[in-house]
Amino acid sequence: MNVSTPTFPWHVMPTLDSLMSGDKLSTMELPHPRTIVASLLAIVFTLSYYRSFTKKTGLESFPGPWYAPYTAMHLRWLFARGTIHDYVEKMHKQYGDVIRLGPRQIWVSDKGAMKQILLTIDLPKVTMYAEISRDRSSPGLFGEIRPVPHRNLKKFLSPAFTVASVDKLDTYFKACVSTLLDNYYDEVDKAVSKDLSSEPNGNIQTDLMRDLHCLALDIMGESSFGKGFGQIDKIFDPRKMLSSRDKRWSKIPNAIFDGQARRYGLVFIKRFLRRIGYEWEVDWPKEMTTAICELVDERAAAQGSAKNAARIDVLQHMLDEGARPDTGERMSNQDIIDQMSELLLAGSETTSGTMACLFVELARTPAALDKLLASLPPLSPSSPILDSKTVRTDPQYRYLEACLKENLRMNPIASELGRRTLDQGHNVNGFDIPPYTIVSASYRALHRDERYWPEPNRFWPERWLEGKEREGAPEPE
Repeated sequence: MNVSTPTFPWHVMPTLDSLMSGDKLSTMELPHPRTIVASLLAIVFTLSYYRSFTKKTGLESFPGPWYAPYTAMHLRWLFARGTIHDYVEKMHKQYGDVIRLGPRQIWVSDKGAMKQILLTIDLPKVTMYAEISRDRSSPGLFGEIRPVPHRNLKKFLSPAFTVASVDKLDTYFKACVSTLLDNYYDEVDKAVSKDLSSEPNGNIQTDLMRDLHCLALDIMGESSFGKGFGQIDKIFDPRKMLSSRDKRWSKIPNAIFDGQARRYGLVFIKRFLRRIGYEWEVDWPKEMTTAICELVDERAAAQGSAKNAARIDVLQHMLDEGARPDTGERMSNQDIIDQMSELLLAGSETTSGTMACLFVELARTPAALDKLLASLPPLSPSSPILDSKTVRTDPQYRYLEACLKENLRMNPIASELGRRTLDQGHNVNGFDIPPYTIVSASYRALHRDERYWPEPNRFWPERWLEGKEREGAPEPE
C-alpha cells in the first residue's frame, strides 16, 4: 500500500540568511513600541486572569474593583509614584472598611480590626521594607522584616529613644533651633536696612519646608553622630568655606535621600531581577561612607576617655553595645552606617514633613492660628529656647499640644502600615484573612472617617481638649 505524504513547500519560505541580509532588514517594519507594550500587558493580564480561576486565594468574598483579582500592576505604579493613599481612600469610600485591591492584597480601615493589627496580632512586615535597605541581610530597624532580628534590634535601640533619653538631647535641639532663628533675625535686619520706606516691615520670604527639613537634619546629625550636617548654614551662607571633611559631611543627607529615592521607586524591579537570579544592590556613595567611617574610627579610638564617656548619642550607643541582630556579632562600620542611615531617613523627613503640614493647616485656619498665638508666652530674640519637658507638662501649652495631635490625625506620618500573614491565616474582628495575604492598615482613611471624626477634613484642635475648653467640638474616638 502506497501512503502519500503531503509535502510542505519549504522552498518558498525565506531563509534566516535572507532575512538578515541588509536589503531585507532595511525594509522590514518593526512594531511600534506602544504595540510591544500593549502586547506584553495583554500577556500579563491573560496569565493573571487564568491564574485567578486556577488558583484560589480565599479573598473572593472581599469587595473591591473588578480588576483586583487579576493584577497588582496598578498598585505598584501608584506606590512608585507616591499617590497610592489617594486611591486607597477612594476605594474605601466606595467598597467599605475591608477591601481587596489586588490578587493577594487587602486594605483595612475597620476600627476594631485596626486595633488588633496594631496592638494584638504580631503580623510581620511586608517584604517591600527589606528591598528599601541597602543590604537585605543587614537592614536597619525600618527594613528588618525577620521577626527575631527585628525584635532584637528594637530591644537594642529602644533605650536610645525613650522620653528620658530624648530629654537629655535637648542641648543639641536648642543649639540647632537657635542657629535657625539667628539666621532669620539676620535676614529680617537685612530686609529692614534695604527698605527705604518710613515704616519698614522687615518681611522676608523663605521656603519653610526646606528650612524645617534642614533643621531636622542638623538635629539628627548632632543627636545621632554628635556632629551636625551644616544644612542650615548652607541655606543662609552657601559661600561659607568648609574643610574637605566638612564638605563630605554636608553631602551625607543628599546621598542618603537620593539613594533611598532610587530604592523606593525601584522596589518591584529589584524583586523581579532577584527572581531571575540577579541580585542588585545600590550602595551608599563612597564619600558618605568615608566620612562616617572616619568618625566611627575616631570614636572607637577614644573609647574610655572622659570626653567619650560624656557622649550620649545613638552612635556611641552602637559603638558601646552594638551587635548584629541576626548573629549577635559585633557591628562592623558598614553595619553602623546602614543602621544610622535608616534612622536619619526615618527621623528627619517625617519630622519636617509633619511640621510643615502643621503650618499649612494653621495658615488655612486663621481662627486656630490666632488662638494658638494668644495662648503662647511672648518671647524675644534673646529669650531661651523652650525645652520639650516644659512644653509637655506646662498647662500653658495645652492648645499647642492639641494642634499637634490634630495635625497628626489629618496628616499622619505614613498613610498605611504594611503587614502580611504567613502560613496561618488570622481572624481579624470577624474577618477571616487567609494565609499569605498582604494586609495594609489604612489609618489615614480611618483618621478621616466621618463616623468617628465629625467634619473629618476640618482642622479642629479643640477635639483634643477637655471639658469646657472643647467649646462644643466632638470628643475624639
